[in-house]
Amino acid sequence: MAREKKPLELRMVDEQAVARLVVPRLGSDPQPVRLMPESAGERQGPAARLEVPNVASMESRRTHEPGVEILIEEEATVLQAEEEWSKAAVGRGPVPWGWFALVGLLLAGAAGWSVSHVREAEPLVAKEHRQAEEVAKESAASDLALGRMIESMERRVKAFCEAKSIEAMLPLVRQPTRVGPLMERFYAQAPLQALGFRRVKDFQGAMLGSASDFWVFAVVVGDGSTRDILLEQEPSGAFGVDWETVVTYQPMNWDDYARQRPAGTTLEFRVHVEADRFFSHEFADSRRWASFRLTAPGADETLFGFAPKGGEVEASLLALIEQNEKKPSPAILRLSLPDGIQSRRGVLIEKVVSPRWVHVEPPDSGS
Repeated sequence: MAREKKPLELRMVDEQAVARLVVPRLGSDPQPVRLMPESAGERQGPAARLEVPNVASMESRRTHEPGVEILIEEEATVLQAEEEWSKAAVGRGPVPWGWFALVGLLLAGAAGWSVSHVREAEPLVAKEHRQAEEVAKESAASDLALGRMIESMERRVKAFCEAKSIEAMLPLVRQPTRVGPLMERFYAQAPLQALGFRRVKDFQGAMLGSASDFWVFAVVVGDGSTRDILLEQEPSGAFGVDWETVVTYQPMNWDDYARQRPAGTTLEFRVHVEADRFFSHEFADSRRWASFRLTAPGADETLFGFAPKGGEVEASLLALIEQNEKKPSPAILRLSLPDGIQSRRGVLIEKVVSPRWVHVEPPDSGS
């Protein structure tokens, strides 16, 4: 049996029946709460139930249905609006031909301006081209001159290394008038033997603070070792080898000088110098004297040189050591051994002759 379809509807609740419900309350009354029995006839169901109506019943309740003519009218309105937008988008007037003429004139003017400036720039370009050619020629000539100069220096170095006598060597050295007697004294103790020449390994300029130019040639000599040979180019263009640095010239053997300690002598030595704190005998007062450790290349003995505290010699040596990052620094020092000196290792530093092992300028006295 099919269930009868009924529309959903709200049912009103009987307020009097709800009021008759007994609700127990908590309180301080010691009497127990008694629930009165309720008869089945007084029991009420839910106040209301929501039932969803079917679609047919809802359509039957519509009060007004829109007509087809309304839908057609709305569609025609939309089409008309779109047509107006399209006309507004494409509805433009014709472009005046005057604009094309103006653009053409501007392009023609720009082309004419470019051509005129190119013609004006042609002389300038030609001038710069000529200048570039002159610079290139000067550079080529300078390179050629430099190459010839280097070849000349190499020939001078080669001839020096192959010289077997003082007479052959003397014209090749710098400051020959001063150096000649030193060469005779030196080779009187050690007979001259030619170094020999294999090849130039490298060369570079040396900045020695002089009007002359100095060059250092690393030369592979006859025994296969490499020797640094210092060459001076004088303002006149002449070249000369610094013989003193080649042989590390000393006026006396350093070890013999340290052991014999010739009293009353004043000599100039090529040494390595570094600051020290050794004080003894005449130089025991550190408030009066500054101490320096002195060593010589190829020697075993060590001496201690002393200079007046706060004087020019101390300032020069400290500045030299500082420039060399506090490492032993090469210098030519004038050392003195006064008569009656008691210190076994001490010498007096009279002057810093040169802050390197080369006399850039001729010394004021013979070495």
